Amino acid sequence: MIFGASGDLTARKLLPALYTLWKTRFLPDKSQIIGVARREKTDDEFRQEMFDACQQASRTGEISADEWAEFSANLYYKRVDLDDPEQFQKLKSDVESLEAKAGLSGRRLVYMATDPSLFLPSVTALSEAGMIPDHTDPNWLRVVFEKPFGHDLESAIELSSGLKSMLHEDQIYRIDHDLGKETVQNILLFRFGNSIFEPLLNRNHVDHIEITVAESQGMERGRGGYYDKSGALRDVLQNHVLQLLCLIAMEPPALFRGNEIRDEKLKVLQTLSPGASKIDDWAIAGQYTAAKVGNEDAKGYREEERIPPDSTRETFVAMEVAVDNWRWSGVPFYLRTGKRLPKRVSEIAIQFKHPPLNLFTTVECEGDICELVEARPNMLIFRIQPQEAISLKTSTKRPGMQYQIHPVTMDFKYSDEFVTGLPEAYERLLLDVLRGDSTLFTRSDELEAAWAFVDPVLKRWETEPDFQPEPYAAGTWGPKKAEELLSKDGREWRKPLTEKNG
Repeated sequence: MIFGASGDLTARKLLPALYTLWKTRFLPDKSQIIGVARREKTDDEFRQEMFDACQQASRTGEISADEWAEFSANLYYKRVDLDDPEQFQKLKSDVESLEAKAGLSGRRLVYMATDPSLFLPSVTALSEAGMIPDHTDPNWLRVVFEKPFGHDLESAIELSSGLKSMLHEDQIYRIDHDLGKETVQNILLFRFGNSIFEPLLNRNHVDHIEITVAESQGMERGRGGYYDKSGALRDVLQNHVLQLLCLIAMEPPALFRGNEIRDEKLKVLQTLSPGASKIDDWAIAGQYTAAKVGNEDAKGYREEERIPPDSTRETFVAMEVAVDNWRWSGVPFYLRTGKRLPKRVSEIAIQFKHPPLNLFTTVECEGDICELVEARPNMLIFRIQPQEAISLKTSTKRPGMQYQIHPVTMDFKYSDEFVTGLPEAYERLLLDVLRGDSTLFTRSDELEAAWAFVDPVLKRWETEPDFQPEPYAAGTWGPKKAEELLSKDGREWRKPLTEKNG
């Protein structure tokens, strides 16, 4: 059951993912898919809308009429006002009728593609209608929640507490769709499946680590109203960026299972500390302003639709943080995310220390200006999107009679290595929920630890009257203070997907 089935997420992501799972035989033929929303709509109208959506999202060309007829025979729509608990008794009756007709036992997945304000009331209504079995019952119920899960520490604890009065933690799946991307999953296999790299990922060899989640868009599709209540810190950094940090910094789990992996991620969040004593020295907020981006005149954030003209909401966040444990002591982690940056790109870049003695140099010229250049530091890069890849940057000898350094990159690109396309994130995550695999989902103690870390920053940015985000021109890599986070220690941010560094 998809609650909020008339929304954009259902059409763009959830139904196309379910159709692909069915077509590739990961979803059983007799599975029933029920869209639930308050709008008046017939089954046929819903099926036609979802056909158009799946056709638009298809990566393999047109969907055949015969295939769609077979798939959509098990696709239904039920009008339910999620604010009205009394309507859930009829929903229960309708669902049981469909299950009996299909010969299904009653294993159910509910996807909350709704406004977060409806999470708790909807689960309460399910409980009162007798639709939540005990978590040990073979006829299980699992509930998937879209972010944001809470808007600060207090609300996250309150929401988790309310849900846990009706659902066991094993029944709750807090989804971050970016964690379903192939390169994110490959971080764990790359680290713990290759003996040559894991021994290098520690304070003895790593100079610093950068995590970038950049978006080139502004407030498209009328998201301004939502975004101005949320901002970059809540929308991306508190969940997705901190989860990436956990995956690259965590210790090897004793077993490759959901709980053991989440135990290790929790330890990272519990040892996370600020990069300085004063918030303004380690957490930088920015807001984009109008600028020419290519051939486009990009609006400033305060000029976007549904944004107050005096908004102080951040559209960019950069942080310097530390993981205070044995492995990472003294290694800075630089995090950044933002809107209206030059490229849409997500990556983790691990920069290694220079060799203890510099034996090699070379002369590099740009135009009439030449300079003596030392070996560049080695770098290991996980590109999550676009052009999913893993790169290792090293130095080699330039051909000739002298020992001159030349930087080279060893690239693994998914598109070059594998003929089959990468599965969409929602395909993988929905399949994991059906399997009961919680590895890529956030546990309540993880969630609360992440909120606890960012909560002081939120309070500084939202309650103190002197706060103003630093402006940056649309199409640039953020405000000047973000550059100073690194430059004060003689470092600088990578610029992903540029001609020189790929």
